[in-house]
Amino acid sequence: MSPEHRLPEGLGGSEPSRSERGVHRTTGPWTATVHAFLRHLEAVGFPGAPRVLGIDDAGREVLTFIEGEVLAAGSDWRPGQPTPWPEWAQSDECLAATARLLRSLHDVSASFVAPNGATWRRHDCPMLGRDEIVCHGDIGPHNTVYRGGVPVAFIDWDTIRPDHPLIEFGRAAWKFVPLGNDAYFEASDFVVRPDLTHRLALFAREYGVCGRAEVAWALHQAKQRSVEASKYFPISPAKGAATLRLVADELEWLQEALAPLLTALD
Repeated sequence: MSPEHRLPEGLGGSEPSRSERGVHRTTGPWTATVHAFLRHLEAVGFPGAPRVLGIDDAGREVLTFIEGEVLAAGSDWRPGQPTPWPEWAQSDECLAATARLLRSLHDVSASFVAPNGATWRRHDCPMLGRDEIVCHGDIGPHNTVYRGGVPVAFIDWDTIRPDHPLIEFGRAAWKFVPLGNDAYFEASDFVVRPDLTHRLALFAREYGVCGRAEVAWALHQAKQRSVEASKYFPISPAKGAATLRLVADELEWLQEALAPLLTALD
């Protein structure tokens, strides 16, 4: 067996490591469903996801390793904090390419038929609802691989779940535009506050949605529904309260900022 090297671990507890064979990650009841979805992405030719190589002798999944840079802050990151934003990641080119990659994922996901008894790590219902597809579930720069200043793949697929694609678009807009108040950008790598109106319109157009009502709904619902994920983490009442306060603060910011944010959309 080739030696393994630990990879940076996020908050999901997957304990990833890398060998000559690929990336090894711990498994769970959801793994068979995740592998079915990843194999679907491979079959339809979607290039932006790792390929399933199998299960190793320790019972861990083995996926292909995708070379590139990931903008993750590691296990010390906490909700509400910016992820790393190097100068190249702040470009319009990078943002537009991200929107197109996400739209490509959603287009090919629409033809996936979930297996009977599908199990999702952070979603309780096995069936897809009306207008739902299987979405990544934890989209953001921390789960995106970049090469040459543009995204080439999404990683960490163990939280895939049925969802409305516009809600995942909304989540992605919060993370990739990104959206936030002055304090958020003061703590980030942005030297000056970016033109959020321009960047949101660019992200929306490249994804393929331009209506103000649709974008407003997506941003609102994505943030409001984000509290659902907290029930899958072993957090204390105090941390639960902090999560709710953070989401409330972001929704209040959105209420004030929404009209100006939408002015560059049709």
